[in-house]
Amino acid sequence: MNKPAGRRIVLQGLSASPGIAMGPAYLLRPEDRQVQKRKIPPERTEQEVARLRRALEKAGKEIFTLRSRITPDVGEYEARIFDSHILILRDEELISRVIEDIRREFWCAEYAYYNRVQEISEQFRNLSAGLIKDHMTDLHDVATRVIDTLMLSEASPSYIDTGDPVIVLTRHLTPSMLVQFSRKNTLGLTTEVGGKTSHVAILARALGIPTAAGIHWSGTDIEPGGAVIIDGSAGVVILNPSLKDIKEYETRKAAWFAMERELSSLAKVDPVTLDGKYIEVMANIELPIEVESVLEVGADAVGLYRSEFLFLTREELPTEEEQYHAYRYMGERMDGRAVTIRTLDAGGDKIVPALKVSGEANPFMGWRSIRVCLDNPAIFKTQLRAILRAAHQTHIRLMFPMISTLGEIREAKRLLQVVRQELQQEEILHRGDIAVGCMMEVPSAVIMARELAKEVDFFSIGTNDLTQFTLAVDRANERIADLFEPHSPAVIRQIKRVIDIGHGQGIGVGICGEMAGDPLMALLFVGMGVDSLSMSPNAILELKKVIRATTLVEARVASEAALKLSTADEITAYLMECFGARFKELGILAA
Repeated sequence: MNKPAGRRIVLQGLSASPGIAMGPAYLLRPEDRQVQKRKIPPERTEQEVARLRRALEKAGKEIFTLRSRITPDVGEYEARIFDSHILILRDEELISRVIEDIRREFWCAEYAYYNRVQEISEQFRNLSAGLIKDHMTDLHDVATRVIDTLMLSEASPSYIDTGDPVIVLTRHLTPSMLVQFSRKNTLGLTTEVGGKTSHVAILARALGIPTAAGIHWSGTDIEPGGAVIIDGSAGVVILNPSLKDIKEYETRKAAWFAMERELSSLAKVDPVTLDGKYIEVMANIELPIEVESVLEVGADAVGLYRSEFLFLTREELPTEEEQYHAYRYMGERMDGRAVTIRTLDAGGDKIVPALKVSGEANPFMGWRSIRVCLDNPAIFKTQLRAILRAAHQTHIRLMFPMISTLGEIREAKRLLQVVRQELQQEEILHRGDIAVGCMMEVPSAVIMARELAKEVDFFSIGTNDLTQFTLAVDRANERIADLFEPHSPAVIRQIKRVIDIGHGQGIGVGICGEMAGDPLMALLFVGMGVDSLSMSPNAILELKKVIRATTLVEARVASEAALKLSTADEITAYLMECFGARFKELGILAA
């Protein structure tokens, strides 16, 4: 990289695709389509409807061609992202409304289509500031393709080949644009919108392009060709980096590639401590296609499938058949390894449009999760039917989230039994003896752990919410973010209580959440006697390396001492004293 120029700026965003990239900036500003609000003569309405249908058909053929072309590069399962584009394109409700506007309002086809898409975008924009927006790029992608066809537009070319390697900075990016970039010359990406679960992020990971999302670079002191560093693993972008930055990240990049090569060799080895204790390492996923990542890193199971992601990006509820096929696909791909499906966890920052939930003063502690399901038994039973059917001849487990009372788990189990009986009467194949678990993420559940353990087959401790509720800290509130302390003794003592009670009642206990992938805390949990750790697939290989370099005995000694400490800082410092030097030798940075 050349000597930097301009004012050094460090921007913090979100990790969308890991890796480090350095190079010159390519500023991509896709222009919004300027669609004229134009009327047509009444006698031309049917011609305009026919023109719309031809454009939809042409767009569909283009998407199929694009899907076929990209499959060898990203894999069959990642390429299925474009199947959702076909579904949007064929949305009968959208098409019928556009045709209605052509026939009744006499709008030209491109404006009628553009106007209806804008209405949908505005509805989603009002519903959520988070997860749903991650997938709005798919709607934008399809709409742009249709409108361009109608307008015979060649604006904003999506294929970038500058002749030299670049880092692309843009406000938003669509899947269609990303897969048409010149791969050899696209070193890295930054986007202002999107997140780690967006389709663009999934494709970037499949293509091996370091990507940071949520980077607000517009208006900063960066010119085309200016030096940029992206740390996709940390979600950090440095504009106009110093010579010191460049040297540091060149070293980090070399170390990262070396670590990646070393970690890849761990995919087929077991997570066993030096003294022979096997620790089950599982993965948390949001989309069915992510099971491929689970298999690549050699995870023992899917410890958490967040089923709400089937509900978030659509205005109607997914059908039983849609859910059944998604769950069955995961079960079959895991080939005998467990897939734990968490039932719908709506509410909080996960807004399901079809449920019309809005306006709560404190949504994280309001009408969400199991409360929503129990208040909507028809929706809940549809999901339970799909899960039981998919579990036939696959190893699928069922888990209820945010249980706070004994009554909730009993009512959920009662509805499960009703669904079992209905499927049996209808002579539909299903698994009647499915394992049932309970998420322990509310302090009241921890207090009632002994009673709850008698109702379920396993516990999964949700560390993110347990920390939030224990410390009365909204983890989304930036003003008190420093108070969200997972290493708090109040949190880890509750975790220890759940492990001990679960084992005393003869059921398995796992840890699920960011803390499970933190090497320091993972060893603390191993020492406490936890049966499994479930985390992002990206953290699994590193954790295997940590487990294989530690004994169960020393983890136990460390956990016993840590549980006696009084502050989070003391616990962190003590664990670093125990394991910090070893992590350094292993090339691992503790969280």
